[in-house]
Parts: sequence; C-alpha cells; structure tokens
Amino acid sequence: MTKNILKLAAFTLLTLATHSFAADKPSKTNDVDFFATVNGAPLTSGLLDLNVKAALAQGQKDSPELKNALKDELINRELLTQESIRQGLDKDIDFRDQIAQLKQTLMIQVFLENHFQKNPISDAKLREEYDRQRKLIGEGASATQYRLSQILVSTETDAIDLIRRIQKGELFGKMAQEHSIDQASKANGGQLGWVLPGQVVTPVANVMVNLNKGAIANAPIQTQGGWVILKVDDKRPFKFPTFDEAKPQLRQAIVQQYLTETVKKLRETAKIVQ
Repeated sequence: MTKNILKLAAFTLLTLATHSFAADKPSKTNDVDFFATVNGAPLTSGLLDLNVKAALAQGQKDSPELKNALKDELINRELLTQESIRQGLDKDIDFRDQIAQLKQTLMIQVFLENHFQKNPISDAKLREEYDRQRKLIGEGASATQYRLSQILVSTETDAIDLIRRIQKGELFGKMAQEHSIDQASKANGGQLGWVLPGQVVTPVANVMVNLNKGAIANAPIQTQGGWVILKVDDKRPFKFPTFDEAKPQLRQAIVQQYLTETVKKLRETAKIVQ
C-alpha cells in the first residue's frame, strides 16, 4: 500500500473495510460522473482526480493501487462526515467563514499556478536565487548554525534587570514566558530554533557569533522591536546544500517572493478600511 495515503489517523480504525466500495466503472447521474455512492451520496470523479493530483505532486506513483486507496479514503471521509452530521456536530461550525477561507485558499492557488504556467521558473532563475541566498549567509559554502533563545522587552532597564535575575539563577525560559513581549517565542521559553547569521537582524548576529554554547549575552541588544536578551543554546556546522539539493526550496522561495511583491502592489492601490 502506498505510504501516507490515509492522512488522518482516525482512518487506521477503518482498515477492516479492505475491499473496494466503488464500482469498476464510473457511474453518471445528472451529467456528473461519480465513482461511488455512500448511503446515496455520490462521490464525484472530479474529487478523486483532485486527490490523485495532490498525491502525485507529493511524489507518489500513479497506479491502480493508489487510486483504489484514495477511493477508500474518500469513502471513509464521507462516512465520518455523515456520522458527524448525524450527531448534529455540523451546527457547531460556521460554514460561511470556513467556505470563504477555503475559497480564498483555492483562488490563491489558482492565481499562482496560472502565473507560473505563463512564466515558468527557469534554471537560470533558480540559480540566481541560489546565489542570492548564499550571499545572504555571507560565509561561503560552509557556516555555523546557532540555536537561539531570546527575551524581548520594551526598555533597556527591564532588560538589564532580567539579565541580573538570570545571572543570579532564575531560569531563562521561565523569564521569557513571564516577561517577553515576543508572542511567537515566549510560549516556548523564548526558543527561536536554528538560524544562520544572515537570517537575523545585524545587531543580534554580531553578538551571537561571539557567544559560546550555552552563553547568555551580558548586555541587552537594541533592535527595532525592542531590547533583546540573547542566549545561544547550541551550535553546529552548516554546509550549504548543492544547487540540485536546494531546487525545491528555491522554487518555493521564488513563489513566496512573487506572492509578497504582488500583495504589496495590490495594497498600494486598494481601498482598505479597518
């Protein structure tokens, strides 16, 4: 069986239904093709095609086994959906907002696909992005990656006070959870994960490259967002991937750049009232 076909863990409880519920040939009603019905509800061939395309995009091999597995998955999803509705759980969902968000996601996807079909990403463009990212790191093909934690506060006085408390034995993570104004990291004790010097603001990069593993900066670092108390949790060598290894990430970076630039242009001419 193809790996990762059943995306929801709950479907593992339904593997007793190993035979195919679908007819060998698609049926047709009201000019709509469907491959199966579940308690009278048709499952369209178009829905199956969408799932096949998604599986192929993830690198899975097109085969009768893949299609049969996806048919069973869609049947299982319909059974769970019908049972959820039978229990009245659909009343707890704001379908209008959910559908609006789904429509936005689908239309953005179509927008991007249309653009890049007309403007394919060439190897030359990928190479340009590859060279840009290498230059951004600024340390050649090899570099050091740093696992950082931070506490971000509004004033230098607050930062100095917290550094003194940490030096006296109070836990960095606890201080981050209680005092940091960075909502993205405070819940994790200030942890930022692994970064390269070129991926953080210059004042922070200048300090972190001079700290040993486990060290905390003795003085707060001023940034546009506030005053940073910085800790280097760990270090490791980082070798920049080869051009071929980096291609998937490079494509994604180019798509994201186009999306960001498009949104910026649209916001400049849009009438937005908040």
